[in-house]
Amino acid sequence: MKYLLAGLGSVLSATALATVPPDSAKVTRRVEFQDQYHQRLQTAEGAVFRAETITVDSLHSTRRIYYLPSGKLHSSAGLLQHKPYDLWEGDYLEYYENGQLRVQQTYVQGKVQGQRTTYYPTGVLRRREQVLPSQPITGECNGPDGQSISYFPYEVLPEYPGGQEALLRYLAVRLRYPAEALRDGVQGVVFVKFRVAATGQVEDIQPVPSSAKATRRMQRTYGYLQEEAVRVVRMLPPFLPGQLEGEPVAVYYTVPLTFKIK
Repeated sequence: MKYLLAGLGSVLSATALATVPPDSAKVTRRVEFQDQYHQRLQTAEGAVFRAETITVDSLHSTRRIYYLPSGKLHSSAGLLQHKPYDLWEGDYLEYYENGQLRVQQTYVQGKVQGQRTTYYPTGVLRRREQVLPSQPITGECNGPDGQSISYFPYEVLPEYPGGQEALLRYLAVRLRYPAEALRDGVQGVVFVKFRVAATGQVEDIQPVPSSAKATRRMQRTYGYLQEEAVRVVRMLPPFLPGQLEGEPVAVYYTVPLTFKIK
């Protein structure tokens, strides 16, 4: 099962944390269940993965994800607390369900740096490459038989026809300002999350929740903006799908839609 989680301009992947001595007085443990795309589920029903996050100290957490129902380790991950969302930090190890190492790489402040190696389920080296800031990625790729093949990127984000600017322009020209929001003078930016399937189709569209600090009336009116934003995103034509190791995969995007009263 392959997947690639992404936002505009950034890739979100499971990762692992360098060892940090825990403060036993502050250690907390949280368990959640995930679907095939590593999206959180409310219950264990239908879950494909179980994720266990352990808070080590005020800055660091470790995360381990397990296959279900086997309970075998899928990945060992680490988080560096950072607002508005945590960053991946340290070594990342991911495994096939048969226990074979699949990916090994290192994150620094949420970005991959250094050597990345990947393997086939048989243990044969699949790729070895160097990822350095502001430099082209260089490396080598092998086929399942271990023989060298032409190098190709590890991951490729989906591409909207015409690029990101065309995507945002497509959404902007189709927005209709909800009358309720105009009446209440509510404006702002609505973020909508969606998945670009391996086929390129847009699916699983959902607005990012509004701030909990907003008044009940503001939240209700903001809901009209969210409904309109979701309506427009549903109109998007297919993307060129993302790829992981040269194969089409599902990718999550978050796009901003701006509502402004002129």
